[in-house]
Amino acid sequence: MALVSAAYPPYSFGGIDMQTYDLAHGLSSKEIEVTVFCGFAKRPTLSQENKNLWICRLPMYDIPPRVLWFQLRNVNYFKKNLGNFDVVHAQHSSGSVIGLLKKRIGKPWIVSFHDHQRRRLQITLSSRPSDLNLGDMLFFSVGYPLFETMTRIEMKYADHYVACGFSGFEDYVRFSKMDVGKTTLIQNGIDLAKIESAARSFKETRIDPEQDSELTIFTCGRLYSSKGIQYLIRAMPKVVKDFPNAKLKIYGKGPLRSNLEALINDLELSHNASLEGHVPYDRLMYEMSRCDLAVFPSLIEVGASLAVMEAMGFKRTVVAFNYPFTTEIIDHLKTGYVVQPKNVEELGKAISVLLGDKKLREKLGKNAHSKIMRDHNWSDVIKKYIQVYRNVVEARR
Repeated sequence: MALVSAAYPPYSFGGIDMQTYDLAHGLSSKEIEVTVFCGFAKRPTLSQENKNLWICRLPMYDIPPRVLWFQLRNVNYFKKNLGNFDVVHAQHSSGSVIGLLKKRIGKPWIVSFHDHQRRRLQITLSSRPSDLNLGDMLFFSVGYPLFETMTRIEMKYADHYVACGFSGFEDYVRFSKMDVGKTTLIQNGIDLAKIESAARSFKETRIDPEQDSELTIFTCGRLYSSKGIQYLIRAMPKVVKDFPNAKLKIYGKGPLRSNLEALINDLELSHNASLEGHVPYDRLMYEMSRCDLAVFPSLIEVGASLAVMEAMGFKRTVVAFNYPFTTEIIDHLKTGYVVQPKNVEELGKAISVLLGDKKLREKLGKNAHSKIMRDHNWSDVIKKYIQVYRNVVEARR
């Protein structure tokens, strides 16, 4: 089994990267031999992660669009090596070159689809010009037509598609005429044991005592305009007025950092909001597990957000904007709290209401955890992937 993804931990903890990680480990735990082909190496390097799992790191330019450089730099390597596997499974826009090499490789090719680039373009175009950065501009000029071309290649040549969420699936049917007969819908899931172990391992290394005097608001993600963190910062003056000891901690890195720093200073929030930067995964899970409230104001996500599900897995109450990818996993006032997109006043009010009502937070957090256990537990998700692989192999035979 070959998995192809431009990025893979520990160099990146994005949604697709962590999904690839969980998929690789889930398959290997079922005695399926897996090799992950990913980037961030000066030359091809093969290492063994466990008995059935190998990681093959390949050269890649770490500049946008990374997925394009990953494919172009390694096309000959793919041509020589991917034919040795029974199934090749590529994450969206990380394996379109495989379609062009399909006859040479001669093996079934599966592609995962997440958020549609046309939807991402629409969201970005509706943003304030001051919230955009160089990465967004590259998306307009290079990224959008590039990803549209990749999607067409994948739609034409892939043997089977996996849609990672209802909203993304509907967008691909609407915008790209996805063949429903070749598609399996498998919503994202999380490994609860993994996130709990990560949080526990970091806690055991701590020397300083925990600080309980602050009400902590947690968020994380790449610092791009599509993550909506600028709206969360703009909501904080209302929150601080109600709760002067509230502290917003923002984890992640990206080109919007300087804009967000300026916004924090302009709103005089230096004592109530901080950019914590990129931190190791175990610390990220620890901070998430002990926050009072988790807020994810994303404007678009790759299927159901893994970060949202991780917070729900820790019994944290999540506040998010009311988009289809959010309501796939959050029922308002049952398993979380949703507000109108980009509505700063409503977002601030929701945060204040929840910070002031611990019993409500605990109730929503428990319901959220039950939701994840029932519908998004990775031990159940992995079975669906294995069935897809079996079906594709049998159909090819």
